[in-house]
Amino acid sequence: MNTLQLTTSIKKEVWEYKRIFVWLPAIIASLIILAPLIGILLIDGSLTAYILNDNPNTTWAGFWQQIAEVQHDKMFNVISFSFSSMLFVPFLLIATLVQLYYFIACLFDERRDLSVLFWRSLPVSDGLTVGVKLLVGAIILPGFFLLAATLTLALFLILAFIFTMIMAVGYDISLWGLWGSSNIFSHMMTSWLNLLPYTLWMLPLYAWLMLVSMFSSKAPFLWAIIPVVIVLLVEAFIVHYFNLDSQILLGLLTDYFSISENNVNHYLHDQSSISLVPMKVISSKISIFGITLSAVFLYATYWLRANRSHH
Repeated sequence: MNTLQLTTSIKKEVWEYKRIFVWLPAIIASLIILAPLIGILLIDGSLTAYILNDNPNTTWAGFWQQIAEVQHDKMFNVISFSFSSMLFVPFLLIATLVQLYYFIACLFDERRDLSVLFWRSLPVSDGLTVGVKLLVGAIILPGFFLLAATLTLALFLILAFIFTMIMAVGYDISLWGLWGSSNIFSHMMTSWLNLLPYTLWMLPLYAWLMLVSMFSSKAPFLWAIIPVVIVLLVEAFIVHYFNLDSQILLGLLTDYFSISENNVNHYLHDQSSISLVPMKVISSKISIFGITLSAVFLYATYWLRANRSHH
């Protein structure tokens, strides 16, 4: 495999979907940055009074002095994790929707406008093309959204650093311990590390959508859903007709793609490693069967690309 072919193919995919790869994360970041400023402007009265409304006798400096006295408490690790999670969630939710759209459209659009004939005339193998589209949709696309979320969090951290310096110099209140007890940088790093197990977990879905994008002649979204619905309905009829205990396929799908409260509680015994909980939960959902099924779907996608791209 030629490195130049790989990088060129990746750049081509990113360029074709530049609006959702670059501009959409930038718009989300802008909205999240502006939201607190708009909220402060809409608050009637000072921000201090708003925060301290339960105890009006406490001054602003007194409030932060109380925080400084307990700044090494483990609860700030949980608070920091909650804050970083709330900041990353909008990016990840939108990224998931964009991923579904990308995988549904990436091969279908090329066949619809016949540009597939041009791309296949270039010295790039069909296997590389399918692999690049999988890499872009599964890793690079959410990577853009994670980067936007990270830069947004970095901006808030810069403001927090400036605020900490002001409190230390102007009010003689040291809040530097919060930076250690909050583990904010650890939470940020694990958000990136979660991407790989999440990709392996969702790989069967990605591969199925790519296969649908390759074989469907129109309405690929319906083709992605209808076969699954039909199989589930047939299974439900068989279960009902023969008085069987339960639907096997429905149970498998539900168990694979759902995260129960028990899954989360199993890893919540240690608050100091709370940022690792999502990774542990997601990793527990990865299965050899899912990886094997993904490989079958991807090979079928490659075969159709190599043999029936002109249809």
